[in-house]
Formats: sequence, structure tokens, C-alpha cells
Amino acid sequence: MRILIFSTADFSIGSGSEIRGRLICEGLQREGAKVCAVCFNIPDYFGKLGIEFYSTKRGFQPALEEAIQNFKPDVIYGITEGLANIVAAAARKYGCALAFDLHGIGVVEILELGSGYGSRPKRLLNSTKWLLSMRKADVITVANPTLVSVAQKMYRNVVPVVGMTDTSHFTPDGPAVKLGENKNSIQVLYAGNYFKWQGINLLFSAIETLIHEDYEFTVLGSVGKTPQLLERWKHVLNNKKLHLIDSVDYGIVPQYYRGADITVVPREFMWSTYLAFPQKIVDYMASGSVIVATDIAPHRWALGVPQAGILCEPTAVGVTNGIRMASDKGLGESVSKNARNEAEKKFDHLNQAKLISDAFVLCAK
Repeated sequence: MRILIFSTADFSIGSGSEIRGRLICEGLQREGAKVCAVCFNIPDYFGKLGIEFYSTKRGFQPALEEAIQNFKPDVIYGITEGLANIVAAAARKYGCALAFDLHGIGVVEILELGSGYGSRPKRLLNSTKWLLSMRKADVITVANPTLVSVAQKMYRNVVPVVGMTDTSHFTPDGPAVKLGENKNSIQVLYAGNYFKWQGINLLFSAIETLIHEDYEFTVLGSVGKTPQLLERWKHVLNNKKLHLIDSVDYGIVPQYYRGADITVVPREFMWSTYLAFPQKIVDYMASGSVIVATDIAPHRWALGVPQAGILCEPTAVGVTNGIRMASDKGLGESVSKNARNEAEKKFDHLNQAKLISDAFVLCAK
């Protein structure tokens, strides 16, 4: 089968949707499909896997049209809703099966989080147009557990493909980056951006309390680190037990995870976070991390049964208490073992790619 994967993103960047997009490309290629990626850029290893590539740097539609004409796909697969109208029109024009991978509902995210990214009315109009265009798809794969039932009300053939990680890349064993300065301190790591919906304010509030105890904290990431945020939390940021590290290459991220005693996912409850599923959760799980995550539905779905992490109230006090609970070595060993087992069983990207491939075989007939 020949699968053309289209994205408005840059697959060489290590953030959530981009990571999932490139894992899909790799997984389908390894599953035996011929894969062509149409996006802004790709990681170097795509060439070694034999994945064809057309860059959208000179325009989305020209790159998509050229790729279709040369690659001759059986299925066109859009990653997220972005430009779904263009993707759907191209599939109809060239007689290809059509699929999309849905990561969230853009309209909800724009209403709740959308300031600062351009005209909100225009973005709402575009998102609505794209979501409606996806109704023409033969298959919709869904990345988030709580989004499945919503998607089933909107689209006709919904296949849950929740969470995806490379369990050979994220492993409990291997080299580790030394975090912090005091080897006797419990090292707590947060990896991600500084946006409010990621729970950065809950995290810093918890750090404000715990920094007087036997903990050191590392925040790994750069995006969203605004002067306003730094000013608000400067009394915490100036403490020598808090370390800020800019984003690093995705290839060495597992070494940071292995260097941590505890990893944290402090997202607040919002409709946007309810309909989302953090990439870091499955990567933490594959690493065999002791995970502290706020008790919102997507986190509970991944970590609740069997207990593969510490769930806490989505408040500053809840995150504080969750980190304290995770310091119990017996509990930590139990949940970290479960986390790795669940990642291998549920989220390995090669297994998830097979689910997608099987769905495409049916729709392409």
C-alpha cells in the first residue's frame, strides 16, 4: 500500500503532534507500506528508512499536488485537521482514499486558548471549515481517549489509535543525564512548554513549597518562556534548586528522563486538556518513569488501571502532595514497572501503526 502523509507541521521538531506524525510515518513504513511525507521538514533518518519527502516550504498545495502525481498514493492521510479542505479536494481529484488523524478540536482550543495567535474569528472559521471537510474521510484515527466519543458523533468511521511512543528509544536502561547538583536530593523533571494549559503555574506553585524540602527541580523546554512569566515567578526561579534547561534534540531526551527520580504532568482541567493526550505521558511511561500527573480524564485513562503513575488533584496543593507520594520508593518501583509494561502493550508505535494499516486496507479496497 502507498500512503501519502500530509501535515502543515515540521516533523523535524520534537513536540507532540510532530512527534506523533513522524512516528506514524516510520511505523507505517516499517509495517510494509510505502510512505511519502509532505510537510515542512523531516528528520534525517527518514531517508535511511526510504520515506519519500516533499517540502511544503514553497506552498502546501503545490507540494501536495506534486507528491500525489509522482508518488501515486492509495491513501492520503492528513495529520490533524490543518488544511483538511485542501487534502480532501486532492483525494477526490485523484481518486484516493482519504483519512485524517485527529488530535483535538481546533474550535475548542481557539475559544479557550486562542489569544495571541492571530485573528480569532478567522481561525475559528478555518477550523470549522477543516473539521467539516473531514466528514468526507473514509477513516478518522483519533489520538486521544476522551476525544473518541466526540469524533464518533461527527464522523462515520472512527478508529481509536490512542497514544504512540517508540519503546526502543524511550527505555528504562541506557545513559542518563545527571540532573541537579545534590546527589542526595530527589530529582523532579518537567519536560514541555511554559503555556498555562500545560500547568506550568501549578508546577511552579508546587515548587515554591517543595523547594524547602529534599527536592531539586529541572524544567526542560523553551517554548512559551515569556518575560511576563519569568517576572511572575522570579522568586522561585532564582532558587538554586530549580534548573531551567532549553529544549534539546529529541534524540537525547530519553537520557533526561532516565536522570529523573520523578517526572511530572501538571495540566489543569480545561476542555482543551480534556480532549488532549500529552505525548510526554507515553514517553515517560516507556522510560519506566515514576510519573505524577493531575487526575484529569486522559491521564486517568493511561495511568489509572493498573496503577502506572501517581494521580493527584489538578491544583497546586494536589501536585505538591503527588510529588511527595511519589517519593515512596516501594510505590515508585511498582508504578514505574507498570508504566513500562503498559507502554509496551498499548502504545508502541509499531503496534499502533498496524492498527492504522489494517484500517487503510479496508478503506482502500
